[in-house]
Formats: sequence, structure tokens, C-alpha cells
Amino acid sequence: MKVDFIEILINIALATFGGLVKRLSETEKLPGQKITLTYYIVGAFISMFVGIVVYFLCKNYEVSQFLTAGITALSGYIGSPVLDLLSEAINKRLKKL
Repeated sequence: MKVDFIEILINIALATFGGLVKRLSETEKLPGQKITLTYYIVGAFISMFVGIVVYFLCKNYEVSQFLTAGITALSGYIGSPVLDLLSEAINKRLKKL
């Protein structure tokens, strides 16, 4: 498998942007609470990690480039629940072994 670092960076950026959009939309639901920069940084790192995992899963299953970009951005928006779903799926597969 050929590794394209530009494509990886683009997908990481899409996931991060998705996560930041989620965090910005959540701030409207938290009136009166102090939101710090740390809140956004943590959300960005979670989104980056989720985006990298989902990107490589898409590449492994040979998903098209545009669909991979969309899935990566959405997974960044969703964040850690995506990791929960993936870990459940892995646990189910491991129990079958």
C-alpha cells in the first residue's frame, strides 16, 4: 500500500475541522459556562485520532477517496463514540476466535 502523506494530512484536517464544528455547536448549548481553549484543543486531538483510525480503515477496505474524506470528517464530528463502536466490533470478532 502506497502511503500518501498529503492525503493523510488532508483527512486529519477534515476530521479536526469536524470536531471543532461539533465543539462550537456544543458551546451554544452551554450558556453561562466558561469555555476555555483547552476544551477546543482536547476536542481537536480526539477528532484527529478518530480521523486517523477511520482513514486507515477506509484505505484498508479500498473506499473511494471522496467517500473516505466524508467518512473521516463525520467521524471527527462524532468523536469518541466512533471509537466505542469500533472497539465493540473488535471485541465481538475476537470472541468468535
